[in-house]
Amino acid sequence: MRHFRRLVTLTLTCICLLSLIVLAVYAADKGLSKDEARKLIANLAGLELKKDAVNVTEVSTLSSSATVVAQVETAFRFVKQNGKWRVAEIRTGEGKWEDVELLARALNAEKIARARAELETLAAALEAFRRERGSYVTAEDESALIDHLHPRYLQSAIRFDPWHRSYEYEGGRNSYTLRSAGPDGKPRTADDVTLNRGE
Repeated sequence: MRHFRRLVTLTLTCICLLSLIVLAVYAADKGLSKDEARKLIANLAGLELKKDAVNVTEVSTLSSSATVVAQVETAFRFVKQNGKWRVAEIRTGEGKWEDVELLARALNAEKIARARAELETLAAALEAFRRERGSYVTAEDESALIDHLHPRYLQSAIRFDPWHRSYEYEGGRNSYTLRSAGPDGKPRTADDVTLNRGE
């Protein structure tokens, strides 16, 4: 059951995050009404949901972004394997059934790409630090690293990976390793996202 909740949460989080990105861009020029938000969500990423499949309950518009609370009609298809039920497919509105494992893999692939990009941003800041100070940050954790880099070398503090876990940092004067534990959350496994520099 916990696995089911995690898959549902991942899928709905992905849909909601995409919605918020679209809505934030759209809301930059004017206030966002509930009807406009519903239409944008209903047509998000080719979902093409019916009008009554999206119920917007709240819209909070700031100057250049908006947060929308909405309920999206969603159906789940279950299968029983080895005596245990699991969610196999998900459908929004009247759309086609989508394989939950494929969605989770696609979401993790996107998160891996984002983690790599964030590690490259940290690496660029470390190189700027090294050029100015003659060595990399010597530290055993990411928190100390960010304290050294932000704000002079790193515009915004990057503390957590896309799975909401702290990045790991091990650094000496001439080398360092930056790491995200990846989708499984376990360091030093095959799905880690790692960047090594130096010696």
